[in-house]
Amino acid sequence: MKVMGSATLFFEAIVIGLTMPVAIAIYGVPKSQAIWTAVGLMTLCFAAIGAIRRERRVAVVTGTFVQVVVLISSIWVRPMLFPGLIFTIVWLLAVKLSEKTPA
Repeated sequence: MKVMGSATLFFEAIVIGLTMPVAIAIYGVPKSQAIWTAVGLMTLCFAAIGAIRRERRVAVVTGTFVQVVVLISSIWVRPMLFPGLIFTIVWLLAVKLSEKTPA
């Protein structure tokens, strides 16, 4: 969970940041809404990364919340659907595999 979960959330934060200009320019999402949403989701990703070592349960809940919000946001920004699904699958795989392996 430490490595796979951290990498998943880190790269998801990068993808969220890169979809912000797409949401503004192509899909007409208001600039302030796109910026605040992207910054908020990126902050949650980094907070979950920091919590993975000490508070695993908090990290799993926060990471799962980010996955759900990203999938919901793909309603407005269609290109976010495919990466959102991929990151959700990898996140669930990381959580499932961490339950089977000892810490």
